[in-house]
Amino acid sequence: MRLKIFGKELSLLEGPTDNVVTRAKAYSTVTGLDLMQDPNRNFQRMRGLRNIYLQGAYVSEGVDLYPLYALGNGYDLEIDEEVTGDGEKAKKDVEEFLTKINFFDVMWQLMVDAEVVRDGIAEIVYGRGSLGQVPVNIVVRPAECFEFDTDLKGAILSYTQMYDNRGNSIQKIALPPDQVLHYQYMSRSDSPYGISVIERVLHDIKRDTRVIEATANGIVLHGTPKWHIQANSRKIDAIPLTDTEFSALETQFKDFNAKDQFVTEGDLLIEPKDTAGVPNVQQYSDVTLTRVVSGMGIPGELLGLRQGTTDATAVTRVGAFFKKIKSCQRDIEQLWNAQIIDKITGTPGLIKLVLTDTDPSDFAKMAAAMASLRTGMDPDAVCPADWCREQLGIPPDEDVNLGEQAPESNQQFPDQSGQIPGQPGQPSPTGAAPEHVVNYQVGMKPFMNGKQKPTDAGAVPVGK
Repeated sequence: MRLKIFGKELSLLEGPTDNVVTRAKAYSTVTGLDLMQDPNRNFQRMRGLRNIYLQGAYVSEGVDLYPLYALGNGYDLEIDEEVTGDGEKAKKDVEEFLTKINFFDVMWQLMVDAEVVRDGIAEIVYGRGSLGQVPVNIVVRPAECFEFDTDLKGAILSYTQMYDNRGNSIQKIALPPDQVLHYQYMSRSDSPYGISVIERVLHDIKRDTRVIEATANGIVLHGTPKWHIQANSRKIDAIPLTDTEFSALETQFKDFNAKDQFVTEGDLLIEPKDTAGVPNVQQYSDVTLTRVVSGMGIPGELLGLRQGTTDATAVTRVGAFFKKIKSCQRDIEQLWNAQIIDKITGTPGLIKLVLTDTDPSDFAKMAAAMASLRTGMDPDAVCPADWCREQLGIPPDEDVNLGEQAPESNQQFPDQSGQIPGQPGQPSPTGAAPEHVVNYQVGMKPFMNGKQKPTDAGAVPVGK
């Protein structure tokens, strides 16, 4: 008996099958992945990790989540009033520098390189003459082209470029540490190089690739229904079909589809195959993909992967991820404040770069403010006019005579419970007599980057 699948003729055993040795073979799958292997650093290995990022789909998107959440909400430049110096001029100089070099693009590249090839490095370009110690530009360099030279204690002495961008050896170019902006996502105690997020999950990325390739091949082979036509299936001693008869029978069923009907003569059996497609595809994909995103420290929900049956664990995973982001933000702030901003201002600590927090509790505070406004609470107690102007970038109203104080209003506003303090029959929140009740929340600035800033002495903060 012969059978053709996709134009390939297969030979099957015919006749009695007792004591017959088959041609089937079984292969044992060896992983070939040794977790004890030392992941040596060289150009080829690091460039391979970068290629995974460039073509890795969900892996690339997972890497991008770190700079997206760390930098996506912007930054503030804060002036330390306790440090002597012209803070406003220094702030303007720093802001112009960060805008000129495109701070977000530079830091995004450094973070991606640190997560992919262990380190993110950029060359600090200094000015000339009187500006010899002042940074004038930041140029990101491919970290895999450099080697870090250290002393016996592990301190980095120089960053030496050994290769060009294609991996060709070049004349060595050494950069001193004060000329390099070096960012690491995670550092190691036994090496001057950092830890790559992709390298940590490299084995699981390979496994996931194998599973997805096998799943795709299975869908191509078994994803659509087919017809199995059997000739002489009920006659054990039937004479095999000749090549001409076999080809003629194959031709008759070649163009049949799901809407065709069959009229046959003789011993022919027609059965549909693969009508259910390939089962459990989602489960196979989720198993390996979950291992990859978990190893990268990324909540699967941020990549569209549903884990579990409730959202309770998702909230916990996202909260843990935000704590990682906050840790990254502190490292970025310290890096730029110490190596760039202090050199621009010439006064350490005068201007500080502060990245905006991504913690969802900020949104909870905003929601609480909106709820307070909807209850009829005094708007100035929730969002003072000066604070609103500052947030929206609106200059102060110069027509207002700052020397004259506005008359004090005796109007009472509802509190968060919807009641007006001091009304007859209602207890006062301060325990005083109703006629002595004052609006104790007037003058508050409750929602400025999560910090309460009362403008009146003795005012009571609404939140933490």
